[in-house]
Amino acid sequence: MSAKKQKTNETVVWPTIDGVVKICDGVDKPILQTLATVCAKLYDEALFAVWKPVESKPTKEENKQLYQAYELSKHGGQYNEGGEYKQLEGGKYEYLNGDGALFSEYDIFNKNTKRTASLASYGKVVGGFTDFHGVDQAAIPPFAALVVQPNDETEAPILILAWRGSQTLFDWLNDFACSPTLSSRWSGVTKEINAHGAYTNLVEDTFSRHEDDILALFTEFPKMERAFLTGHSLGGGIANVAHLVVRGQLALAQAGLLGPTSPWAKLGDKVIKWSACTFASPQTIVRKYETDNKPEPPLMAELDASSYNLVYECDMFPRVLGMLKYLGAFLEIVAPTVADDKLNGFVDHLNWAAKAYLFPGFAIVKPKDKFEELGVDAVEIMKHKGLSEVMAQFTHTGTVVYLAPKANNYVYLLGKTDIHDVLDVDGKKFKTLLGDPKDYAKSLGEAHGHSYDKFVFAK
Repeated sequence: MSAKKQKTNETVVWPTIDGVVKICDGVDKPILQTLATVCAKLYDEALFAVWKPVESKPTKEENKQLYQAYELSKHGGQYNEGGEYKQLEGGKYEYLNGDGALFSEYDIFNKNTKRTASLASYGKVVGGFTDFHGVDQAAIPPFAALVVQPNDETEAPILILAWRGSQTLFDWLNDFACSPTLSSRWSGVTKEINAHGAYTNLVEDTFSRHEDDILALFTEFPKMERAFLTGHSLGGGIANVAHLVVRGQLALAQAGLLGPTSPWAKLGDKVIKWSACTFASPQTIVRKYETDNKPEPPLMAELDASSYNLVYECDMFPRVLGMLKYLGAFLEIVAPTVADDKLNGFVDHLNWAAKAYLFPGFAIVKPKDKFEELGVDAVEIMKHKGLSEVMAQFTHTGTVVYLAPKANNYVYLLGKTDIHDVLDVDGKKFKTLLGDPKDYAKSLGEAHGHSYDKFVFAK
């Protein structure tokens, strides 16, 4: 999902509690806008890595070969001013680097570009770091740890940990690699919580590389007592699993099970309020204690009380995995529409998701000339191979903050029953949710982006 400019001429519906714009007591309107803008900035094409052939003048035949050697010509997470954004086929952009000043690391969040705003409306990033993973950027989503000092200097700085959403084929593969996974990061507290396998692996990568530096920020900025984990789509899923890891490590440290050299143990008695506020996050948590008829672990109760996920209208991704009514209706209703509307045109319209995510999977089910039957066949395969039983276990963490089509207010949904009653629909409700079949692709694409892009700061 590429960064989008907020459409200021549209009426924005804001989530409110008792008439006040906020997600919860700790996430008011300025914080919500700050988190949304961080998510948008991570999608800014100016920050993407650029590759070029090692040979300065490759032949036409060399250009056709997959083994042709490439190298980074511009590392991710930095850019020179004065460049231009070039629109590509399908609506995406690339940034042609300029000759001006170089911006990198956390300073990129203090600077407007033509595509994304800075955080100046809320404050200034005064510490932290970024990791765009160099040559591995196509396989590991970029990450940012940001210390933001509000413009009101009487307020304490906040910490934001953010991950970018899906952009590459590896990202989409990670979205699908959802094996329910237990990790030593929390298994010493409870084995009754599992998480999305690929996201757990990506969180482990982040903390294995950076947890010392992340936690050192609380020493460098001793007044900092609030930390927010955030991301859009894949990034939101990673953030929610990271929230589980953080609270698992804190619980283990408090129990004296990590040892004095652990950076989590070194936090001592310092009280930090950790919250997850994500946008269009997929479902990431498997509550094994429910199927085992065991009490809810205190760790899960803590997560549910401090996690919020914004979901916009018909967006598919927050419904993926655990909501089988919706997914079944998608396969049976939308797939035939794909065939009727000519596959390539539909896929091009979806652009950011379908080319790399949805329809390669569909093509495995049936040859391209039989797409009319692929929805039914996909449902049969998922049921008979046990895939649906695995997917049905996944749940959201905490509260889903949901805006229905044409609604004037967000609703707050807590618990699997309430969330599924509203979001997991099929039949007539599904068709009403998606609207005009001619607009399926547009509706799905816009809904996924609007979970965050309507809240970003104006430039």
